[in-house]
Amino acid sequence: MGQYATTTAISELIPGYLAGNTTTSDTAGLNIFSRHIDRSEGVVQSYLTSRYDLTAITTTSLPPMLRTLSEDLASWMSIRRTMLQSSPLGIERQEAFDRAWEDLKALRDGTLKLTLTNGSEVATRTARYQTS
Repeated sequence: MGQYATTTAISELIPGYLAGNTTTSDTAGLNIFSRHIDRSEGVVQSYLTSRYDLTAITTTSLPPMLRTLSEDLASWMSIRRTMLQSSPLGIERQEAFDRAWEDLKALRDGTLKLTLTNGSEVATRTARYQTS
């Protein structure tokens, strides 16, 4: 289970993907969601740890953007090789995926700020890693 995204959230973003359209009815579908949630959160953390100190973030202090980015990446990763890819829903998920990549780059580069729900900015690292 991911820190930022949940299988329930992915199921809501891709209605009809799971058999029975519930998170209790399709174990194979949930496994796909879980795998892609882990992948998406790894990508998000990889991009953001070069600029932000994510060690103090907990599920109760989670910046909403981390959840959104992870969900948008995971939902597209889950359907990218299915028939849904060319549907209106698939196109919507592709557009969200593309926006997530742009937002990740902007967060990493500092042109977009990562904030908590109270509006305060997440602490940045004092020593930055080189990014390409």
